[in-house]
Amino acid sequence: MLVFGLYFNARYLDKRKFSEYGLLLKKETIFHFLIGILIGFSSVILLLWIGNATGFLSVSNISTISKPSVVFLFAFKMLLVSILEETFFRGYLYTNIYNGFTSKKAPLKQAVLMALVLSSLLFGLAHTGNNHASPLSIVFLTFNGMVWCIPFILTKNLGLSIGLHLSWNFTQTQMGLTMSGNTALNPFYKIENTGPDLFTGGDYGPEAGISGLIGVAFMLFAALAYLKLKEKRQ
Repeated sequence: MLVFGLYFNARYLDKRKFSEYGLLLKKETIFHFLIGILIGFSSVILLLWIGNATGFLSVSNISTISKPSVVFLFAFKMLLVSILEETFFRGYLYTNIYNGFTSKKAPLKQAVLMALVLSSLLFGLAHTGNNHASPLSIVFLTFNGMVWCIPFILTKNLGLSIGLHLSWNFTQTQMGLTMSGNTALNPFYKIENTGPDLFTGGDYGPEAGISGLIGVAFMLFAALAYLKLKEKRQ
């Protein structure tokens, strides 16, 4: 419903093409999306490896593995969440905030920075009601939003952002980490925080800790490297 609402908003209120919000049905979008999934998955595996190597996370197998249908349904749910949040916070909010600044004759670089920060801050604040949310988790989620917004700024396409978001959420939860205060219900592993909350994020999960920042930083580096490589090949 949100996507349809944004479609009518674009057409009748903003007087622009819905495609300007970045939700494009084209081959490039699919390729960006798949690369985003790979990068997001690698980011979570990296923070898990660091947590396990430092002893800040305890990882052990569980006796029961989720049914494929359960995993698929959860992945589909995360896909919908990623599409909705990326379309709204990155495609819609960033675009309109940016246009608001440029309409007031603000320098382009300043407009980009302000739109990036404000749309991402609103993304962080939108998670205030999550279990165990804190000022720190809001700040760290703001960084998440900025990292997912940058590929959209560079490509005007949400494919990479949606893939990153989907894989980040899905992999954390399915592996057994707490994601944005939501405890994993049918994980592949049992993961316990044995290190300081500042690193692990405590009950909120990695998105409120340094481990999450490491994963997010890797996502940004890998996404920019991919876009740079793609640019050189064109």
